[in-house]
Amino acid sequence: MLRKAAGLGRRLGRPSWLWEKQMIRHLRQTIKRLGPDIVNSHTIKADYAAAKALQGLSIPLVVTMHGCYELFLHKADAPEVAPKGKFALQQASALVYLTGKNLEIFEQPGVRPLGSLLNQKIYNGFDGQLSADKSNYSRAALGIPANASVFGMVARGIPEKGWGHAVNSFLALETAHPELHLVLVGESDYLTELHKQHPHPRLHFTGFSHNPIDWVDMFDVGLLPSYFHAESLPNSIAEYLSCGKPVIASRIGEVPAMLESEAGLAGVVLDQANWQLTDPGQLTEAIRDYLTQPALLAEHQRRATLAFEKFRMIHCLGAYEELFRQARTI
Repeated sequence: MLRKAAGLGRRLGRPSWLWEKQMIRHLRQTIKRLGPDIVNSHTIKADYAAAKALQGLSIPLVVTMHGCYELFLHKADAPEVAPKGKFALQQASALVYLTGKNLEIFEQPGVRPLGSLLNQKIYNGFDGQLSADKSNYSRAALGIPANASVFGMVARGIPEKGWGHAVNSFLALETAHPELHLVLVGESDYLTELHKQHPHPRLHFTGFSHNPIDWVDMFDVGLLPSYFHAESLPNSIAEYLSCGKPVIASRIGEVPAMLESEAGLAGVVLDQANWQLTDPGQLTEAIRDYLTQPALLAEHQRRATLAFEKFRMIHCLGAYEELFRQARTI
């Protein structure tokens, strides 16, 4: 009932202090009962709740940033949320971030200096597996010929991820390249409307997927022309690379570094500024290059496997375990 009341309060522009108070109280009781060595939280509101619940307890809080701190700095409700982030960071024993962009919050007045806080950049680990139902997520399932060129995209169903740019580039190339198919994996009202606007037999909207790499495995190239404020270390790019797929993505967050390999970039980085693609035509040309230069595609596929090495789960686990050990000694 409190959760529903809080939701109604948000829609009416009223703070949900009662729900928040009870949630923090419950969290504190749970922490006392379980007695963990470390508490690790992952979003501003969770960071704040954990920091409040841990007050007076000798249990370190480790905050992991995924992009929501800088996102809230650019949102209308920043005056409400930003103080919670400042409080959480003040109480934290250590900080994990995914990209330097996450640290924008430390440029704000009233935030503790970054240097006063144990901090480390740690990439998320990825250990995805193809599902037992993989045969349902194949080219054949979508009526795509085995020798077609398949470009695909997996992301949240919001416009800022660049779905419209992907569709526009497909439409610019589909006549000259009848072998081209575009597969879009995601679900939202926005994507439903986009599908209605662009019915095309080689433009495939699959809807939501519980295991996106089942679809990614059938791509030749993965796309993410994103201009989303909070973009940090996009999971979809790690998913593309894990399947050996080169990537065409925006120069945002940690994306350029994600595509680095010992042999060079495993894809193409698109220019982005002021939360828009600088030149959407770059996406079209990058797709055209892969369609017309099979040797380039093969080389970037080879690099994709090399670029994925940094996302092996063993590296992520080892880094977190060491940081947790250090946080316990503070």
